[in-house]
Amino acid sequence: MTMPTKHRRRVRISAPGFLLAMALSAPAWAQAAADVDADQAVVLETSPAITPEAQAVLDRMKATFDSMQHYSVSARITRDEVLPFGYKLQNNESARMWVEQPNKLRVEVEGDIKNRTYVYDGSTMTMFAPDLNVYSVSAAPAGLRELIGGLLDAGVEMPLIDMLYQGAMGSLTDYVRVGLMVGESEVDGVPTDHLAFRQADVDWQLWVEKGKNALPRKILITTRYEVGDPQYQAILHWELSPRIAEKAFKFVPPADAARIPSRNELAAAGGDK
Repeated sequence: MTMPTKHRRRVRISAPGFLLAMALSAPAWAQAAADVDADQAVVLETSPAITPEAQAVLDRMKATFDSMQHYSVSARITRDEVLPFGYKLQNNESARMWVEQPNKLRVEVEGDIKNRTYVYDGSTMTMFAPDLNVYSVSAAPAGLRELIGGLLDAGVEMPLIDMLYQGAMGSLTDYVRVGLMVGESEVDGVPTDHLAFRQADVDWQLWVEKGKNALPRKILITTRYEVGDPQYQAILHWELSPRIAEKAFKFVPPADAARIPSRNELAAAGGDK
């Protein structure tokens, strides 16, 4: 799932496939959405219509991310797959991410569609597909901030990449046309503030934990102008002081795994991307 960012990135469902039409009855939302849809040509890049209450929650979340030097987050994910003739299937997925600032990352994904492991050690990025028993290694920039931008630009499929992007840039709301506070809610027993946003072709909702650790606890994204209005949902659980072994950020391939060219290597060789 990925929110659009300025100039070069587009919304995707969980990277890069990295995205309920919001049937909110609140008059403020309905009127704001109607005003926006009346002129689809307007793109609010510099002054998104986000209410002060919603912006205050986002600011608290960004401050929390700025204070985190190492952490892990796990996610229970569901994503819709739209088949021919509009049939829609829901696929389940679990993901776990470990982060050590400024330049270490590991993500493991298990799901109905595919399994993946991603490891970044500060100089290389490895992607491993255990179902196929293949992996690729690419040269990578020296920091997470630069790495995230490169992954998004390349359309690399990685769940939770939006959380990395928020932690590095705090720019989830680029291209947001309407954003407001819906109210208070609970996610797995955790009190949260419930926010709702609209972009050109995507609606998304965010549940942010109340209190000093203003972390996202749930994300729900709907692609409005795709057949079936597919949804992506993630329920998040955080560890702010995890024990992370150094070897977690070193990838050792299985003895029988095959190394394949990375996208960058294929592009440099003039092959297909």
